[in-house]
Amino acid sequence: MPPFLFSEDDPFSPIRYSYSMQDMLYTHRSPFAEISVAEHSYFGRMLVLNGVVQLTERDEYLYHEMLAHVPLHAHPSPQDVLIIGGGDGGTLREVLKHGTVKKAVMAEIDEEVIETSKRFLPTLSTGFSDPRTHVVIADGAEFVARARNTYDIILVDCTDPVGPAVSLFSEHFFAEVHAALRENGIFAAQTESLHFHLDFVREVQHKLRHHFNFVDLYTVPLATYAGNWWTFSIACKAFSPRQPAMACQVSTRYYAEDVHHNAFLVPSLAKRLLG
Repeated sequence: MPPFLFSEDDPFSPIRYSYSMQDMLYTHRSPFAEISVAEHSYFGRMLVLNGVVQLTERDEYLYHEMLAHVPLHAHPSPQDVLIIGGGDGGTLREVLKHGTVKKAVMAEIDEEVIETSKRFLPTLSTGFSDPRTHVVIADGAEFVARARNTYDIILVDCTDPVGPAVSLFSEHFFAEVHAALRENGIFAAQTESLHFHLDFVREVQHKLRHHFNFVDLYTVPLATYAGNWWTFSIACKAFSPRQPAMACQVSTRYYAEDVHHNAFLVPSLAKRLLG
C-alpha cells in the first residue's frame, strides 16, 4: 500500500490529528471495534481503534509505565492485580515487572485486540506468555462486580469514555471497585486530558471521593493523545499514593521515584483545577 494521510476521527476531542502513514498493515472489524495497525516513519507501528490512535511504539511506555508503576509502587506489597481493558498488553507488561505480583488478571472485552497485539506489537504483548497472567474475555464492569476483597490493585486501561467504556466511570462501577479491593487497595485509571477534558476529570475525582479516603491526580505528557497533558485518577483506601512505599527496582524508561513525586499536581494547582 502506498503512503497515505490518516486523520483521526476522535469524538472526544475538539481537534483532529493527522499522520503521514507509510503503510496499513492490518484492518479488521471485531464485534466491538474497527481495529487497525499502521506503520509511521517516526512513531513506528500504531494501534488504531475506531479511527483513534491508541498507542504508538515510540511513546507507549510513557502511558503504560505511569498507569502501572505509580499505584504499584504506592502499595507496600501488591500481589493480586486486575487490569480492566489493556488488550494491547502494555500495562500488563509493566505490572509483571514487579516481583511481588503473584497473579495479574486481565478482563478485556475484545479478544481480537489481544490477538492483534500478539501478531503486530511484540514489544507490548510479552506478558501474555507469563504464567502469572490470567486473561478473561469479559465486560470489565460486570467482571469486577463479581469480586469481593480480592485485589490489591485495580487498573482501568480503556479507550475514551464513549460507548462500552462509559460504564467504567460510573458511580456504581467505583462502588464495585471499592468492594473488590482489599483493605490497602489502590485503584487507578486513565482520565483524559486536563486541557480538553477538565470537566470529565473533575467528575471522576468527585465520584471517587464518595468511596475512597484518598483521591488524587497525576499526569504525564503524551504528544500523540489529544490534549497532551494526560491524567490518571488514583484512589486509595488506606493511605496517600504520593509517597512510594518501595524503592523503584524495576527496569523503566520514564518512571522513577522522583518522577512519582513530581507527577502529582501540586496542592495549589489541584485546588484551582479540581476544586
